[in-house]
Amino acid sequence: MATKKEDETYIKDVKVQYGEPVGVVAAQSMGEPSTQMVLRTFHSAGIATTISSGLPRVIELVDARKKQASPTMTVQLEPKIRKDYDAVKKLAKKFQEIRIRDVILKHIENLKESKLELVLSKSKMEDNLLTEEMVIEKLNKKFSGISIEKKSNHLIISQKKPKDIHSTRIAFVHIMDFQLSGIKGINKAVIMQNDDESFYIFTSGSNISEAMQLDGVVPEKIYSTDPFDVLKSYGVEAARNAIAYELRNTMQHEGVKVDFRHMGLIADSMTLTGTIIGVGRHGLAGTKASVFARAAYEETVKHFVNASIFGESDLLKGVSENVLIGKQIHVGTGLVKLAIKKDDLKKIKAEE
Repeated sequence: MATKKEDETYIKDVKVQYGEPVGVVAAQSMGEPSTQMVLRTFHSAGIATTISSGLPRVIELVDARKKQASPTMTVQLEPKIRKDYDAVKKLAKKFQEIRIRDVILKHIENLKESKLELVLSKSKMEDNLLTEEMVIEKLNKKFSGISIEKKSNHLIISQKKPKDIHSTRIAFVHIMDFQLSGIKGINKAVIMQNDDESFYIFTSGSNISEAMQLDGVVPEKIYSTDPFDVLKSYGVEAARNAIAYELRNTMQHEGVKVDFRHMGLIADSMTLTGTIIGVGRHGLAGTKASVFARAAYEETVKHFVNASIFGESDLLKGVSENVLIGKQIHVGTGLVKLAIKKDDLKKIKAEE
């Protein structure tokens, strides 16, 4: 255990110097290793092969893209079931989104007669805890303009008021994509094991709000790699942490070491307004108060023209604008301002 003196020394050593351009240091610390990522390749097996990583993942995070390429969730379970494999397996089946097209062997469309024949797969139905009666009930509840005839494992769906072929085709597509069970957006759910031999569920796809409602799930112990899903369910502080942790995990996976404080600063900047904003021209760089700072990052003419039209002024307090006009920047030694009293100046001149 460290002594008080050692703690004080550590705290003193980690303090940032006054005037340190922390934003520039963070950008350099993230930017340089990111350019090396395209040269590094690692092989992943199983479900990890579908998860975006490397430079594409970093870009996805800092650009604050609302539609993530391959979001995932890690769901911890209640103590009463976490070591019961059968119970966890049953719960995992409630996660995966199952649509009509997922439980059929084939389908036959008769557009002239406005009929759709579905050949159900008994094994797929049983695997997903579904029955023919449940499928019929769900379809009737969702689509009021259809009638369903049951023949063995066949379902013949007809439109009560047949329309033109184009409209019928669109209606059949909607029926095939109709969600029967599971959570919207979850493509796959697999059972994983913790260090203490208890089980948890790992999903391909993310939907925290619906996952919370399932019995056996611990609501406060669901982790998603989608910052916007985290923001929606847990708030901006959790979203900030998710961005920082995802940046760190991506860097570590690629074998790159970057101090976590730089990632935390980037995440802080992206969530400063209470929502998630990217760092590009449509985000932080494009919303700066300084005209020169906005113009320095792409679309230069556009920003100057708009500033002229609306009569904007620039107080030249930032870094970019002072670099552009050749003035000393207000960081580091540039922050120091010296002044002398007029009376003292007169005395000095008199002595000279």
